[in-house]
Amino acid sequence: MHGGAESGAVAFGRRAGAFFGAMAAAGLGWGWFEAGWVRLRALELEVPGLPPELDGLRVAHLSDFHLGVPSRGVRAVERAVEWTAGRRPDLVCVTGDLLTHPRGEPRLRSLAARLPRPAFAVLGNHDVAISRDPQARASDLHELGPVRLLRDEGELVELRGRSVWIAGVHPRLIVRRRTKTDPNALSREADFRILLCHYPRVLDQLEPGRFELVLSGHMHDGQITVPYPGGRLRLAHPTAQYASGVYRSRAAVMHVSPGLGTTFVPFRFAARPEATELVLRSSRR
Repeated sequence: MHGGAESGAVAFGRRAGAFFGAMAAAGLGWGWFEAGWVRLRALELEVPGLPPELDGLRVAHLSDFHLGVPSRGVRAVERAVEWTAGRRPDLVCVTGDLLTHPRGEPRLRSLAARLPRPAFAVLGNHDVAISRDPQARASDLHELGPVRLLRDEGELVELRGRSVWIAGVHPRLIVRRRTKTDPNALSREADFRILLCHYPRVLDQLEPGRFELVLSGHMHDGQITVPYPGGRLRLAHPTAQYASGVYRSRAAVMHVSPGLGTTFVPFRFAARPEATELVLRSSRR
């Protein structure tokens, strides 16, 4: 009788182990699938200070490619670029972490050549290997062909007859939570001003009247998240103030992209990759 109870416990343990093993495998399979299941989204965004002539301006916001390492995120990036090319927005902006490893540079250049112009990009922390990710190797690009790579500089373009200043900061702007360069110094006189910065917390450094729109990435919307009633626990940057979506402050309106690639692990869970077309709208106030 004692032996029967013991053998029953062993059998139960085996069944439980097999069940949890199957659940883990299913979770990993879903995470691998979701990493390439890109959301292609158009989002209307009201921006105070937008000139009436620029009402309806379409800005494609892509971020966090993380090319150069095995991940289904590569498929998400390719699909996002294809979608962006087909929509032909007025402006394309890419907000950093283009490469995790330099081996991804040929693919990056091929994809950049397919993006509509004008197109601008900045680097992220992975591009210069400021990261705990063991796969990260510095690429530190200085140019990206037809896509203008901004490194603590900007360019004035004309869109719909109005001047638009697009500035971008190098990822060494913020190191160990300390600001190394004043992002306000990158502002210039123009009808409308956009700041590209990989780190969303740049919003806290901006003075009112410097930029109307900020585009950022970095957060991956948590990448691996645990949903619960009324919210999600984001395992990447769990205490981040700016995780994904639209934020407004006295200084500017900011859009934080969920990004397209992956870091550390090639999975996403309840945090789909996204390419966003922002349709800018003048303030109705």
